[in-house]
Amino acid sequence: MSPPVTREPDRLEIRAPRTAPVVTLVTGVIGLVAGVWLLLAGGTANLLLGAVLVLFFGVGALRAALRLARGKPLLIATPDGIDDGGSIVAAGFLPWSELGTIDVLPARGGSMLVIGVRDPEAVLSRTTPARARVGRAQAGRLGSPVVLPPTVLPVPADEIAADLERLRPDR
Repeated sequence: MSPPVTREPDRLEIRAPRTAPVVTLVTGVIGLVAGVWLLLAGGTANLLLGAVLVLFFGVGALRAALRLARGKPLLIATPDGIDDGGSIVAAGFLPWSELGTIDVLPARGGSMLVIGVRDPEAVLSRTTPARARVGRAQAGRLGSPVVLPPTVLPVPADEIAADLERLRPDR
């Protein structure tokens, strides 16, 4: 298992804590079992509720299992740019020339890392329509679609912001 933060002279790699997907997976399996039990119990209300539970918790459990299996980093930063895999838009590679300010904003449970982009619509055009809608809402509220909340960050956001500024070539 990789450490949550890897700091090298020319590279920063941030991985999510493993606890969140494990909790999501366990919750999903419990909900899935409850849904199957309701489906087998029969009755119109049980069938309807069971189908909803199987669908909802099945998708959640599957996504959590994939997240655990892949173990893809949330963020990789180099002197060339930032590769975002952890924000809701999962913007992919962003060269430093496309990036603006890096802010730390207070949030419930800690601080969030907001990575400003010069052209939010260009970033949002590279993602799915559903993620783009959420990204537009975030950009309107927080100034950027690339936001990593405290729930996914293994260390305080201000530490990551300082590391990113250190890697930024134009500073």
